[in-house]
Amino acid sequence: MKAIVADRPGGPEVLHPMEMDIPIPGPGELLVKVAACGLNPVDYKIRKGYLSQQREYPAILGYDVCGQVEEVGMGAPFAPGDQVYYFANLARQGAYAEYHVVASDIVDFKPENLTPVEAASLPLAGVTVIQALFAKARLQPMERVLIMGAAGGVGSLAIQMAAWKGAEVIGVCSTANMEYARRLGADHVIDYSTTDVAEEVARITGGDGADVALDLVGGESFAHCVDCMGEGGRLVFLNAFALWEKQLMETMNKARLKNLAILCELVRNSGADLRMLSFLARKGFVKPQVNQVIDLGHVAEGHRRLESMRGRGKIVIDMSND
Repeated sequence: MKAIVADRPGGPEVLHPMEMDIPIPGPGELLVKVAACGLNPVDYKIRKGYLSQQREYPAILGYDVCGQVEEVGMGAPFAPGDQVYYFANLARQGAYAEYHVVASDIVDFKPENLTPVEAASLPLAGVTVIQALFAKARLQPMERVLIMGAAGGVGSLAIQMAAWKGAEVIGVCSTANMEYARRLGADHVIDYSTTDVAEEVARITGGDGADVALDLVGGESFAHCVDCMGEGGRLVFLNAFALWEKQLMETMNKARLKNLAILCELVRNSGADLRMLSFLARKGFVKPQVNQVIDLGHVAEGHRRLESMRGRGKIVIDMSND
C-alpha cells in the first residue's frame, strides 16, 4: 500500500512516501480501506517527537479516519463493506495510508448524511469537546462558556456543541474569523487583537465572569481565561502552559483566590463518546467545518499550515484520487 511516513522525529521534511505491506487485522480488529484522513495538531506534535510513547519507525501519522471495512478480525461486530469512522489510537500506526487496522470497539458507523471527507474531520476534535466540556467541565444549560481559539478545528465544534447544550457561548478569535464564529452559534464574539478580552467578558456577563472556559491556545491565553472566570468556575485547557515561572505563579494564585477548578484534557479513545458525536452529526446539531482538502502527496504542506495556527476548520486528506 501507499503511505506517507516519518522516518525520524523532525520537521515536515521528514514526511515522505513509502510502499508498505498492508496490515493484517487481529481478533477484534478491522482492516479499513481509508477514504479520508483528517489532520490534527497532535499529528505534528508526534512528528516532532513531543509525545513520550515509544514510536515505531517508519511511523505513519494521521488519526482521524473514515473508510470502508475490508476485512474483519474474529469477534469484531462489523462486516466487509461497512462505512465507518473513528479516531485511532495515538500510540499505534496512523492512517496516512491506503489501509489501516483499528480495534473495533473505538469505531462507529459513518453518519449517513456526511461524506467521507466531512466524517474524517470530526472524530478526534469532536470527542475532545465531548470529554472536555461535558465530562470534565460538566457544562450545563444557561451557563456561560468562554472558548479561546474558537475558529480552529476543535473550537468550531466546541461552539456548536455548547450551543446545542443550551449554554451562552462567548467565542474568542481573530478579526477575520468573527463572522464565522457567529455563524457557528456563538452568542458573543471577541476579537482578541483589538479588544481587552477580560474587560469585554466582564461587560457581557455583568461582572460575573464565565462559568466554564475552554482554552485551546495555551500560554497567555490560559492567563486571560483565569482573568475572565467567575467565582468557582471550571477551566479546561488542552495545550501545555507557555508562561514563564513568575507569570504562572501569579496566574495560579488568581485561580486559587477565585476557587477555580483547573482541568487538563487529553483526549481518550471512546466508542461511547464517538456514538454521541454520531448522534449530534446525524441530527445536524454538529456540522463539519472542512477548510481545505488535500491529496496524500501534500501532507507535508498540510503540516506546515497546521503548525501556523492560523487556519479555520479542518484540513482533510481525500484518498479517492490516490
